[in-house]
Amino acid sequence: MADSQDLFDDVFVIPPRPPSPCTKITARNSTHSRLLMLPDEIRLDIYLRCLVSSLPIVVWSAQEKSLSDDSIPLKSPRLIRNPEARASDICRVLITLLRSCRSLAADAACIFYSENTFVFSGRHRYYRIIAWLDAIGQRNRDNLSALEISVRRPPKAWQLPDGTRLKARVQDVQEFSPRHPHFSGPSPISPEGEVDVINPAIETIISFFARPGGVPKIKLVLQLSYGTVPGMEFIDFGFQEGTLFTMDLPNLIEKWRADYTFGSMEVLWRGELPEKLLTRDEGEIKGLGWEILDEENIQRPWFLHFRPRPDPSRTMPSSRQFLLKRKELTGSLVAATTSPMSAKGREAYTH
Repeated sequence: MADSQDLFDDVFVIPPRPPSPCTKITARNSTHSRLLMLPDEIRLDIYLRCLVSSLPIVVWSAQEKSLSDDSIPLKSPRLIRNPEARASDICRVLITLLRSCRSLAADAACIFYSENTFVFSGRHRYYRIIAWLDAIGQRNRDNLSALEISVRRPPKAWQLPDGTRLKARVQDVQEFSPRHPHFSGPSPISPEGEVDVINPAIETIISFFARPGGVPKIKLVLQLSYGTVPGMEFIDFGFQEGTLFTMDLPNLIEKWRADYTFGSMEVLWRGELPEKLLTRDEGEIKGLGWEILDEENIQRPWFLHFRPRPDPSRTMPSSRQFLLKRKELTGSLVAATTSPMSAKGREAYTH
């Protein structure tokens, strides 16, 4: 976490203050502060106008910057922050209210964290989310009502028949972990092949929201990359072969949601596909265990997501955004089958 210190100095990190021995100052503020002397409903309206953003607040936004040729993967790619996105969000709220006297700060923090949506977008490391959730403290975490996180296809490992794994030669050690103990193998003896590596930091993030009964529900929205539906592979529409995003991560997240949050968390998956493709495969998507909650047509040709772009003179379908929810799990978790026909093959992996 050497480069995560900036999170703790960020305007979005407002940790709850410890109890103050300055009882005289607190008492004086309650009788002399014009804001605190206002009726509760007027003060609440002021907080809502000052602290609620009309757009999601971006806590972290970054893109990956390659330092070499695209054909040579980097062991530790650089993530370049996008401070402009964050600055444009925070200018819409009066964040200084959270740094005022303790009485005002406590009321303002409750509104700030409960009424806004906080976003981690682009290429990010999950430890940044953990650092932020830890920094804001338990009280503010309990007030959170909406969190959005960009989720990319998990990195791959080569799994042997006995369940042990080989990591990719160019893989970041932070992105490699053994099969989660919740999973049983697809069969007593599985063929070796590629599998998704699930970052254990994701379980840590969900465990932060282990809430007792009566605590308000939080909505966690996981933003998928374009053309991605876990469990599906759309090779016929120009997507790269061998990029299957298996159901392992959605299944584990649903298991963690049920085990840790006792129903106080709702997990939704948002994505975008060519309209024709989503219509064609809707039944198969539902058969994987997904509920399709919402769909919305987007007037943006799907080929704009690709480099190089296809011939713009061709007739291309528009995109459709969708919102998925994993159905509740029944029975034990079974890991996705290995992919022995990987384009990279076992030679791309090592102990």
